[in-house]
Amino acid sequence: MSTIQDQHTAGPIAIGFDYQFYYFMYLAIDLKQGQKIGFEVKDDVHIDKQDGTTILYQTKHSIVKNAKGDIQNLTTLDIDLWKTLNNWTDFINADKKKSSFLNENEFILVTNKSENNNDFITTLTLFKFDNDIDKVVLKINELEKKTQDETLKKYIKNFGKISKNKLKLFLKKLVIETDNDGIIKKIKNRILEKYYQADLVDPIFESLSSNLNMAKYLDIKDRKKFEISSEDFAKKFGKCFKVVTEIKPLPRREFPVLLPDDLENQIFIKQLLDIGEIQTGSNDIRDYTTQMLKFLNHFTYWSEEENFILLTDIKEFKNNSIQIWTNEFKSKYRQIERKVSAGAFLNDLEDDVKNLALDLVDYIRKQDLSIPGFSALGVEFSNGHYYSLSDNLEIGWHFDWENKYKNK
Repeated sequence: MSTIQDQHTAGPIAIGFDYQFYYFMYLAIDLKQGQKIGFEVKDDVHIDKQDGTTILYQTKHSIVKNAKGDIQNLTTLDIDLWKTLNNWTDFINADKKKSSFLNENEFILVTNKSENNNDFITTLTLFKFDNDIDKVVLKINELEKKTQDETLKKYIKNFGKISKNKLKLFLKKLVIETDNDGIIKKIKNRILEKYYQADLVDPIFESLSSNLNMAKYLDIKDRKKFEISSEDFAKKFGKCFKVVTEIKPLPRREFPVLLPDDLENQIFIKQLLDIGEIQTGSNDIRDYTTQMLKFLNHFTYWSEEENFILLTDIKEFKNNSIQIWTNEFKSKYRQIERKVSAGAFLNDLEDDVKNLALDLVDYIRKQDLSIPGFSALGVEFSNGHYYSLSDNLEIGWHFDWENKYKNK
């Protein structure tokens, strides 16, 4: 029963079409200015070049494996090989003009099968070296006699009827690419070569694959030719690459948080104790320290270990964070500064200063910061960043924080 089912399954045929589509996608990504690529129009795939010539691609995929578990070889009498050559022979013979079809086209057979002692490929390679067409004709006649398969014999015989002059031109423009397996990996590598960031490859691949497939389906369904010029590709599918510039979250990981032995000796905790935001022995001290260390662990991971963010992004992020604090600091303490400038003693204003410092902390804790190119960090990480800045004495809360801490 399973044998009968295997004979009627469409799996191998379907994967052959998938292989053809992915090879089309692989070529489309690298389409040059002025070129146009087509799917099932002039051949399996074709590229019209700017000089008016065309590259015709035939794709042949196999899932059959040999005893070693490798994809089968493209043998000398492989039916896929000769069927392809026969198709192109028909194109050549149908051309009523003198070699115009051959002059205007190149021919590439692409297959995932391996090449191993293929007499025809060896003969083709030798011809491109010595230009001896008679050797090729002898080989064709020899191969026709070797097979008993009537279909194969017909293909080889048809190929052998091409005149020597046309055959010479055809062979010069014929390329057979074997071992072309792992096509999805090849596409992803091509995307990586263009955008350099491994984490962007899969989103771009998925978006481009699904949108190309849908466009193909709709055009063919409406009996339109599925062809894409380089300009069309940029216009219709350029958005698939916008994942590169889309706002996205930075990745999170579970890092161990190693708290210091003396939590209250941290400068940022001393600053908060000084303005009365927390009290000695408070559980908030542990919570705030944890927030700061979680942010610092992730920031090191993003900037130094994985290089998700650039040095320029780091600088912009830090400068922007400090500017937010600077603006609010000046706003909160404007009246205090005026009173001090007018001769008031700062010690006499201490209660007002501490209240304003608490307001400043409350304001800063509401900020949800973001690093350029990425979505917001969230309030917890933003708070952790500000605690880190205050621990490094880059910002403070008390009006006189620099004299209290920096000058000690």
